[in-house]
Amino acid sequence: MKYLNRILTAMAISVGFLAVSCEDQPDAFVPTEGVPSVDFIRYADKDVVIDAAYMQEIVCIVGQNLRSINQLWFNDQQAVLNTSFMTENTLVVSVPRELPKVQTDKIYMITAAKDTVTYDFKVMLPAPQLKSMSCEFQKPGEEVTVYGNYFKEPMTITFEDGNGPAVTQFKSISMTEATFTIPADAKPGKIKVETESGLARSPFSYYDFCGGLITDFDGTTDIVPQGWNFKGEYKSDGGILGNYVELKSGNPLSADGAWNEDFKIDFWCGNWNGDPMSVTSGPGTPICNIVDFTNFQNMALKFELFIPSSNPWMSGAMQLIFCSSDKAANDSWQNNTFVHSSAGDPAGLDLCRGLYRPWEATGSFDTGDKWITVTVPFSDFKYNSDGTDGKVKLERPEDFATFVIWPWSGGVNGVECTPIFRIDNLRAVPVK
Repeated sequence: MKYLNRILTAMAISVGFLAVSCEDQPDAFVPTEGVPSVDFIRYADKDVVIDAAYMQEIVCIVGQNLRSINQLWFNDQQAVLNTSFMTENTLVVSVPRELPKVQTDKIYMITAAKDTVTYDFKVMLPAPQLKSMSCEFQKPGEEVTVYGNYFKEPMTITFEDGNGPAVTQFKSISMTEATFTIPADAKPGKIKVETESGLARSPFSYYDFCGGLITDFDGTTDIVPQGWNFKGEYKSDGGILGNYVELKSGNPLSADGAWNEDFKIDFWCGNWNGDPMSVTSGPGTPICNIVDFTNFQNMALKFELFIPSSNPWMSGAMQLIFCSSDKAANDSWQNNTFVHSSAGDPAGLDLCRGLYRPWEATGSFDTGDKWITVTVPFSDFKYNSDGTDGKVKLERPEDFATFVIWPWSGGVNGVECTPIFRIDNLRAVPVK
């Protein structure tokens, strides 16, 4: 947007700005007495007088006795004053980034003597941004939260790409998130959010696999767990959409997230007889045969996750590993290469994988006894098994033949725990 370009330009020339656009800086800042007055306000990087600006935009106030200003407020949000950018007749300042609680459309200039001078000036909110939804498969009539930026009432959210039911009442709303009840007649598709500043279309789709379904554990696709020691259990009670897989163990997940195969799901391609890519239907079908990964750089892995509060997750990273059929072959050293490097691996490298580890921030993570949507862009599939930067990148659609989910290692230590993971709706979908 234009206002962002102006911010970047102003930042780039900030060192020499006053010599060009405002008066020269004095050797030292000396505050003055009396009260300030404003002639006009202009853009910081161009000679255009303005009466409004976006949040975080840099502006130049032009007037008299501006060194007398001790505090500067836009509505009820205080701006940061930098005396290096204050002269007798000019003051360069960034409009506060916080949303005003009370919008008066005025600037308040307060002196050291507590005298206040006001000036009419409107702070504009940028068009909203819509980034994600707490659970993309939450049912109509249930509560959901959308995340983004620049939310402000009055605001409308519409389903079905703006052609379906609308939401105008919110349980709660802040600049970055809004919680509401999904309309009873909401149908699958994109959603839109609109405020007085503009509108945004979601990068995700509500209740829609977008043609990228790997498996929903209901037999919708040929992809089913197969590999060694799969101990997950199919369940439907309390599910988000039909069956899901539950992973738990009688043995705890150790503080260092050591190897525990009870928590693993493998989707190995092939049937151990001949070329894995020759399997065209049924168990062992390569994932890249049913999902189009041509544009994987702009796609993400998504799934719904439920971790009960009774069994939080506190160690290890959920490793999300894709690999080509040759790396998953059941012979020689290649057997485990996609999981971790081994002595027989001539490259001595792991295959890059995504690492999902939300418990790191607080030491413990659960989903609050509800389902959430997890999104891991394929651009973040860049780690070795120990959390270090990986070198063996995902480079072609054929690298998405086999898939493994496995909470272990990841280069993070935590606390011994007995988590329960419920997983559903594995899919690879566009995010751009």
